[in-house]
Amino acid sequence: MRESFFSIGNIPAVLYGEEADQVFLFVHGKCGYKEEAEAFAEIVCPRGWQVLAADLPEHGSRKGEKDSFDPWHVVPELKSLLAYARARWSRVALRANSIGAWFSMLAFQEEPLEQCLFVSPVLNMPGLIGRMMQWAGVTEEELEARETIETSFGETLSWRYFQYAQSHPVQTWPHPTAILYAGRDELTPRQEAEDFAGQFRCDLAVMEEGEHWFHTPAQLAELDRWTRTHTAPALSPEELLFFAGAPEELALYEGFRCRLLEAVGEVGIRVSKTQITCSGRYGFAFVSHPRRKKDRGILVSFGLSHRQESPRIQAASEPYPNRWTHHVLVQSPEEIDQELMDWVREAFWFANAKKRGKHI
Repeated sequence: MRESFFSIGNIPAVLYGEEADQVFLFVHGKCGYKEEAEAFAEIVCPRGWQVLAADLPEHGSRKGEKDSFDPWHVVPELKSLLAYARARWSRVALRANSIGAWFSMLAFQEEPLEQCLFVSPVLNMPGLIGRMMQWAGVTEEELEARETIETSFGETLSWRYFQYAQSHPVQTWPHPTAILYAGRDELTPRQEAEDFAGQFRCDLAVMEEGEHWFHTPAQLAELDRWTRTHTAPALSPEELLFFAGAPEELALYEGFRCRLLEAVGEVGIRVSKTQITCSGRYGFAFVSHPRRKKDRGILVSFGLSHRQESPRIQAASEPYPNRWTHHVLVQSPEEIDQELMDWVREAFWFANAKKRGKHI
């Protein structure tokens, strides 16, 4: 993957991906750094995006800086990064971690963004500071009098910071936003996440065993899956037309398509009058309307080297020796499960293992 290190003014930055007309601005959190964006870029750059990330004050290559990781320093920098992006890309989206999400909301409330992806976001800074004051046994009067107080858990309480957070509430956030929340997040209560998502119509996903910092193999796997789901390429006009007048079937297809990308990576999509073909080197999965008009849902078909026995399989046939075509009727999102995706993944490897004749 192509990467380029440079500076935007005095801000160290990195750009990932081949030239494109759309970019994600990646904003790290506390203790983060610009190169954290690489894992995200590995997912979205093959999908037609570039990723621009920068070191915020006191972080990454700017660790020598002092007393500048605060909103009155960070927000102007984020505005300048967005201005840089707008001058060079036609579409700009946002990916932010933790406090980086709060800084971003302060900077970009009035700016148009294609989409926003928040991971463990700080959503209510006055509330967080208030909880830290309780943990430290500090009152507002004491903090005002002393201006700054060091705590036993490594945070510095600041009266100026507290006053800034209270006077700069996030009152609007009109951008399409998806949030990945950790069930064991010690900084943001679950109710705050649910309230924010409800107020601003965000998609909220919860990993119950997640922590504020996603770092274990299971947590990183969930972060990867969530990222792939929310950065899947938009449906083409041909795909939308295929399901014209059938919104429930379209929703099932979208769910299947997202799971398919998670299971096998990027695939080709070809729409014909009767089916949608998903292909690697060759077609391996096919989506069509149910063959019986009374059936609702979508019909998912795939080929394997053997006959798969399951009550879920509506029909199976052997059009060529040692190639069995299977048809599964999917009528609910719950049926787009691991078993189905295991069959489709097997079909992907089987289809690409050798040359074959015509598809289904």
